Amino acid sequence: MLFYEDVKKLFPDSTGIHLPGVSFLIVSNSTSMGMKKGLYVPFSDEINLFKSIEKGAIASLWPKDTPVPSFVPNHFPLFMVEDVYDAYTDLLEDYKQNYNQEKWEIMTKFICTNSSEKNQSIDAASTQFTIRKGGE
Repeated sequence: MLFYEDVKKLFPDSTGIHLPGVSFLIVSNSTSMGMKKGLYVPFSDEINLFKSIEKGAIASLWPKDTPVPSFVPNHFPLFMVEDVYDAYTDLLEDYKQNYNQEKWEIMTKFICTNSSEKNQSIDAASTQFTIRKGGE
């Protein structure tokens, strides 16, 4: 399971409330699906922080050089990063190196959908890429 502390350790520059002990069930750049307890990573063609919050995201990576939208609630953490895609890959690698499936009953899902990696889902537990058709 990916925890708030894991993300904060990698990306200490953040805004919003601190959420110690909170876990993320999904890490995704897609707002076309539910993101209950999700970490939004806005690096695709469609960047929609408002929709990610509406879909259930509880935090997001955010580019340092991009102004934070005024609608972002104070209790919504933003982890400020130089490059969101690089931060996403760093987070995935750190998670794969540190996860322990026996310790956690539920694993965090990493889902990436963009033009260069069409609808790929990364199963961090098996470290395999699976191609998914849109909407699945």
